[in-house]
Amino acid sequence: MGRWVLVTMLLILSILVAFGIFVATGVIDGPALFWQVGLKIAWLQPHLETYSHGQDGEAWIAAQEEELRLYSEELDLREAELVHRAEQLEQRTQELDKRESDLQKQIANFQGEQAQRHNIQKLAEMYTEMPPEESARILEKLDQSLIIEILLFMDMRDAANILTKLPTNLAVALSKELGQVQK
Repeated sequence: MGRWVLVTMLLILSILVAFGIFVATGVIDGPALFWQVGLKIAWLQPHLETYSHGQDGEAWIAAQEEELRLYSEELDLREAELVHRAEQLEQRTQELDKRESDLQKQIANFQGEQAQRHNIQKLAEMYTEMPPEESARILEKLDQSLIIEILLFMDMRDAANILTKLPTNLAVALSKELGQVQK
């Protein structure tokens, strides 16, 4: 009888070794097989089902955490993009503000020049209405650049009449400058 016990033990041992080899090589899915067998055992079934639900819950939680991590990364990228765009908008706003202030300065300069030009035109009209002797007497006391601007607004005949009534040295200097301006 000792031999039969030894043979039976060796047979069981060889079956276990073969099963181990099949599980290790992937021919048999050992954990799934034990799981199915465990679910058929009445006293072990509730514990395995609870464990299975826990595993399912952990897998669901892990999937939700991964989804949240990806969503968080996406939000971080969008935030960085929005910060970059806000910086670009700020730079653009500063550029536009600078342009606006430059344009305001140019408008103010233009309006000042236009007002001065209008004043000179009114002076030219006024001196044209006066007799040439009176106009020449007043103009000779003014700055030469102002005299030239006034004469340029006048009709050529009126300007010539006034030039003839001015002192000779002033008339010569004004004639030279008028010749250069008209070129």
